[in-house]
Amino acid sequence: MQLTRFTDVSLRVLMHLARLAPHEQATTQDIAARYNVPYNHLNKAVHHLSKAGWITSSRGRGGGIRLAVAPGELRIGEVVRSTEPPGDVVDCFSQTCPLRFACALKCALDEAHRAFYARLDEYTLADVAGNPGQALLELA
Repeated sequence: MQLTRFTDVSLRVLMHLARLAPHEQATTQDIAARYNVPYNHLNKAVHHLSKAGWITSSRGRGGGIRLAVAPGELRIGEVVRSTEPPGDVVDCFSQTCPLRFACALKCALDEAHRAFYARLDEYTLADVAGNPGQALLELA
């Protein structure tokens, strides 16, 4: 399973904000440049995170974005569930599949999918973001 670029960008934004000092904020332009993310794509992620109530944003001079929740309260599984498209790992909709009566693959993949999210639910933003105030490693 591979996460979408939207999920990746959303997680990076949250991790970046979690590392800022309290009451510090970042601009979307700075985050887009730092992580080499197209500005429009970043704005979609920021809009989603804002609608979810995880970040706040302010416009104009001195504006920016910051976390609206404590990093220790936001579960990574919750973020990934909200940013990934819904659906099964495999789409077994075909009634003409010759394996449909003897195939256990869909059940196995569904179980693995549930286990994936259950494991992500064990981690908070604080767990994955590291220490606030430390410089983030630049990702190539």
